Amino acid sequence: MKERKVSLIFFYDEKKRILLQDRKFISKHGEEWGFFGGGIKEGETPAEAIVREVKEELDFDLKEFTQITYFKNIAEDLGRVFHTHIFFAPLKDNLKEFKQQEGKNMNLFTIKEAMKLKILKCDDKLLKIVKNNL
Repeated sequence: MKERKVSLIFFYDEKKRILLQDRKFISKHGEEWGFFGGGIKEGETPAEAIVREVKEELDFDLKEFTQITYFKNIAEDLGRVFHTHIFFAPLKDNLKEFKQQEGKNMNLFTIKEAMKLKILKCDDKLLKIVKNNL
């Protein structure tokens, strides 16, 4: 299986809803919703990667965030192993602080709502981790 190191961020509001990215028009594997973040480049720390990815995807200078955990996510359906670093960050001005650069849209969902969306099968595990740490 191919291996990939990634950093993902979950922005959350006071109602414990998380921000997800509408991926219908940029999907690589058929998912309609996904997480913000991406691959960790050679020589980059997980924290440096998430700051870069948030800048690229949301045109936002990420300053306040916390690494919650590391998770080895085996995605058998994709033939990949993801070494996933999970970060949390509070939303301050709802979504006004972001200028989305990647994906068609974004929306806030409870974990229960997110579990019903068309996401990658392996992402169900990540949502359970997020739920337990939110």
